[in-house]
This record gives sequence, C-alpha cells and structure tokens, in this order.
Amino acid sequence: MRASAALLSTLLLAGCGYVGEPLPPAQKRPVRVVDLSAVEHGTKIVIRFTIPKVTTENLPIKGTPEIDLRVGPPPDPFVLQEWQRTAERVPVAATGDAARVEVDAAKYYNKTVDIAVDVRGPHGRSAGMSNFLMLPVVPALPTPEAFVAKDAPDAVELQWRAAAPEFRIFRKLRGEQELMQIATSTTPSYLDKTIEYGKTYSYYVQSIQKTGDTYAESDISGIDAFRPVDHFPPAVPVGVTPVPGTQSIELVWQPNTEKDFARYRVYRDGQRIADDVTAPAYSDRTVKPGVKYSYQVSAVDTAGNESRKSAAVDSTLP
Repeated sequence: MRASAALLSTLLLAGCGYVGEPLPPAQKRPVRVVDLSAVEHGTKIVIRFTIPKVTTENLPIKGTPEIDLRVGPPPDPFVLQEWQRTAERVPVAATGDAARVEVDAAKYYNKTVDIAVDVRGPHGRSAGMSNFLMLPVVPALPTPEAFVAKDAPDAVELQWRAAAPEFRIFRKLRGEQELMQIATSTTPSYLDKTIEYGKTYSYYVQSIQKTGDTYAESDISGIDAFRPVDHFPPAVPVGVTPVPGTQSIELVWQPNTEKDFARYRVYRDGQRIADDVTAPAYSDRTVKPGVKYSYQVSAVDTAGNESRKSAAVDSTLP
C-alpha cells in the first residue's frame, strides 16, 4: 500500500513539470549596444553598431526592436534628459545584424557632437543607452587631386595635390580585392620602397585630420594600375684598386648594395674583358710585364641597366 502511494506521488510531481518557486516573467530587454562607432567621412558622419538579437536573459527578441539613435551637441552643463530632448533622432532600419547610418555633417561643422543609441524591446523596455561617443566635426577635407605615380630607383614615387594635415596611402596588387594601408604622410608625396618589379599595383590616397580619438577622412582617389619599370642603373663602383702580383694584376673594389644588383663588368684600356663577375674582385691573368694597363669597372642590375664606368686606375706588372 505504501509503495502505491509513493508511485502516485511521483506521477503527480512529474505531471506538474516544475518543482519550486515560479520564475519571474522575462523582461524582454535587448542587450545594450557596446560597439557604437562613428567617423567623419567626406561630408557625412558614418555611424556603425551591431543590432541586438537577444535579450538580457539571452532569449531571442521577438518582433521589431525600436532603435533610438541620437546625434547632437551636448548641453552645458551636460544633462542627459536635455541632450535627448535637443539631439537629432536619426532613423535606423532594424534589419540585419549590422547598422550603418549616414548623417549630414555640414550642420555640425566646428562643433562637437555626442552620439548614443538606445534599443528597446517590443514593450519599450531597455537595458540602457550604448557607449557614448564624442566626435569633433570639422569642415569636409579635400579629396586629393592630380594623383600620379612615377618610377624611381627601386621604388614608386607618388605625388598628389590637397591641403590637409595628413594623408593615408593605400595599395593593392592586381587580382587582390582589399586595399591595404601601407603608410601615412604629412606631405602630398610618398616613396614606396617595397615594390617588386614585374608586378602591377593600384595606389590610392586619402586626406585625414585628427579629431579627438578618431580621424576625419576624405574620399579616396588614386590610380588603378601602375607597373613599375626599372630603368635606373646601379651606383658606379668605387674604390677600385689594382694590386700587381707575379703573373697577374688583382683588382678589388667596394661591393654594390642595390637589391637588384646582378654582376660587374671589367674594362681594360676601354675594352670589356669580363662580364659575369659577381664578387667585388677580379684577377687579370693575361697581362705582360712592363706594360701599363688602365682598368675600369661598372655594375649591372637584373634589368640589364649598366652604371657608368668607375674612374680609371693604372697598373703595371713588374
């Protein structure tokens, strides 16, 4: 009889489905936005953030959340309610995962604006406003003009025209999709010494100006395809010194350091006597005693460009 009563009690508890205090109703508050960012690009303020998809209880948000994005100069002294009342409310489409919103920057030139977003659930509940951003807004920076790329020794020389405090330089190889920033410059020029001959590059440049913790930036301009050509000879070899031996005249000189250096050429009395010398030394074993010889050396790069000949040096085999 006691076993039957225990079984009945177990079945009744199982049918209830829950034992203990009842859970409070879900608040359905979207998680707070923590990745709000903004940058002034051209004549626009570009604002980005991730739209919450779950509540603070980690439950999926049902329905369409209300997104309250505000942009405006802060009151002095700052009072949140006063800023919310006077700041511009910017429409945001609550679709997708990432929001990207553009705001006309001209109305805020030479002012500092505060930016924040509040996301509310279907019942108007919120976990609080996002991180606050303070963005100094400056008049639109000029897009660089007259952009040119020119060959330089083992480099590409870039030049453009724009009045801006600083510039970003971007590059990509033919076939690549993404631009890569390779440098910044405080002058409207840059020398790219990291090029490789035989490859085609695209170059772009952008005006920038430091504003608070970020940068205002212009649109970019550039050149879609530039293939550098090496038509610059190596440096003239220096320090050519003859050392007479018993049956030969030994020549030594300082090595060339160009990254595209290939070989040396040796001249005697104006005639080439060696063409494939890779070390900064040469032994002339075809000399005769008592005859004065005049030697010069040139350097050749991988593209076949030859330097001028070194200064002539004389030597005589005893």
